[in-house]
Parts: sequence; structure tokens; C-alpha cells
Amino acid sequence: MSTPYIFGHRGGMGHCIENTISCFKKAVEVGVGIETDVQLTKDNILVCFHDPYITLDSQWISIKELTFKQLKNIKFEDDRTIPTVEELFFVFSEEKYDLRYSFDIRGIKEGQKLIDLAINYQELDKIEITERKLIVIKALRNYNKNVTLIHTLNESIRRITNDNVNFSELRDLGVKAINLKCGRVNFENFKIIIDNNLECYAWDINEEKRLKKVLNLKYKDHSIAAIYTDYPKLLIKYANQMSS
Repeated sequence: MSTPYIFGHRGGMGHCIENTISCFKKAVEVGVGIETDVQLTKDNILVCFHDPYITLDSQWISIKELTFKQLKNIKFEDDRTIPTVEELFFVFSEEKYDLRYSFDIRGIKEGQKLIDLAINYQELDKIEITERKLIVIKALRNYNKNVTLIHTLNESIRRITNDNVNFSELRDLGVKAINLKCGRVNFENFKIIIDNNLECYAWDINEEKRLKKVLNLKYKDHSIAAIYTDYPKLLIKYANQMSS
């Protein structure tokens, strides 16, 4: 049985300001991977930012309606500086950083831009793209045959069956894993994923009780392959306590 790989959700937003280079560095320092959200600005710059809109002068403005310069000039209450994906790769592309990236994308264009940047920085083998829509996954697989793709399960699905999840298409598309929110992580869902020759990931794992539940899932020679958490330091602490 292998130990699940841990991703710091938005860098580990429970410990620091989410989706910032400083937060990503803290994740790497404690020995976990980086999960972040990416979207395109008006001038086609891929940035690490979660919300599709921001409040500016009491108005909601879409990120895609702002240039990167305009976005950089916004004064946020937490004094964050929004990084580009290119900056992220530049900072961590040195060989000493043995880590994985997980990217939650907004659509096909964002995914294609991400793949291009990863290839340019020779990081394609380190990135994973998570996506709910199979049409987006299909487009990205057609765009690149080697990129790692993860299917995040729609939260409306509580019990996975062969009728509500198209396992055959997922396998044909070379999807690596199905990503489940914490409330959907149980033995039955885990078992059917493994029986269909996919790996199982779990996200929103932020408490010791949930971690124990996830770590205790075993079937055949498989365990949960990866975990996303806001609190990577605490998760590592809990995991070490369980193994001692």
C-alpha cells in the first residue's frame, strides 16, 4: 500500500494567503505538491486565482475582462500579489524541486495554454489537470496525448454506478483518476473506481477524522492515491501519528 500524495489546496490556504508564490513555497517546504486554480486574463495571461470575479468599486468584474496589468494594480485587502503560471514554473522548475502540480482550470483555452507553458518549461510530466466536464477533458486529450488528466466527480453524484459515471470513456481518454469530495469518499465509491482501473483522489480533507477515514480505505492492493488539503502541515502530523 502506498501513502497518498498530498497537495496543498491553493498552496495550503489554511496556513497562508491562497494562490500566492509565498504560499506555494510553504507547501513545498513541508514536502507537499501545489494545487492551484488558473484562468486567463483579457490579454491571454494565465494567472493563479480562484474566483472568476472580483469586486472593484462596488462592481463585480470578471477576471477575463481585465488585463494582467490591471489585475496587478488592484489593491487586495490581504496585500496579495497574483502570480502567473509562468512565474510559478520559473520559481519551481529547478531540479531540486521534486514536486507535482495540480491545476483546476476554467475551460479548454486555459487547459491548452497551461499545457503549452508546461511543455515550454519542461514540466509537462509534473502537472495534472483536474476537470469536471468530459467535453473539456476530451478536448485536452486531443490537444496533447501525454498530459495527465483527472476527472473531478460532480458533487450531485453521491453513489457512483456504471450508469452515472462513464468509466469506458474515461479509460479511453486516458484519465488517471477520479477526484471525490470528502463527503463522497466511502468504500463503495472507492471500490467501483478501483474495479474500473482508475485511481481515486480525495479533496477537502481538512480534519483528522476525515483523514483517518481516507487513510483506512483499502481495496485489493490499492489505497487513496492523492489528497487535497487546506492544512498540509496538520495532515502530515496526523498521518505520522497514525503510522507510529
